[in-house]
Amino acid sequence: MDQEVLKAQRLRLGRFGMAAATYGMVILTTLLVQHLGLGRMSAGQWAVFLGLALAGNLAFLSIFLKGWNLRFKDPSLTREQIIFSALWGLWALYHLPQARPIVLIFYVPAFCFGILRLNRSDYLKVAGTVMGLYGGVLVLEYLQGRPGFRLDYELFLFALFGILFYWLAFFGGFVSDLRRRLRVQNLEIQKANEGLLREMQERKRAEEEKDRLLRELREALAKVKTLKGLIPICAWCKKIRD
Repeated sequence: MDQEVLKAQRLRLGRFGMAAATYGMVILTTLLVQHLGLGRMSAGQWAVFLGLALAGNLAFLSIFLKGWNLRFKDPSLTREQIIFSALWGLWALYHLPQARPIVLIFYVPAFCFGILRLNRSDYLKVAGTVMGLYGGVLVLEYLQGRPGFRLDYELFLFALFGILFYWLAFFGGFVSDLRRRLRVQNLEIQKANEGLLREMQERKRAEEEKDRLLRELREALAKVKTLKGLIPICAWCKKIRD
């Protein structure tokens, strides 16, 4: 890998580290939720919850370290990481129904990671995927007849967070498109500056060539004057005298 690619990879690993830290924050918050009695997961459910987080992050880390991410259109794997985090969050979303609003809030940081990478279309697709998964959980609970399931309350939460997710998608897409336009403008400015620099260099070379020719001309004139003083020339006919 060249230096530019290595630099970009280090930046991607840094962003991945921030994402991994977010997983840790979600796990700690889930522990706090259980401690406060807002919901409870069994030991087996916790094992799956932690195992999925560990396996997913190790998989992404391995992909980045081996450079396999460079084969993708977006080497940062932003969309893939957001969708995986959404799938992982479904486990807590399903098993902690009393704390569902708290769990849903942690989808917001995951969405924010796409602001600088995803365009509006990709963002809307991700939002649609997340809302589809969330809707699937609600349908499953409704069909299972989960105790305490209130359809009106769950639909209210679904609509509320749907509005939030799609607003984030539009806002994130706007920021991403703005960043992309600024990058294009910066490239155009850079090309213009490079053109001006080349023109200045060409002018400098032309000036140097002009100065060189003037020096040679002065030297030639000086030699002519010197020869004129050494060689006897007739003042009348301007011919060399014998």
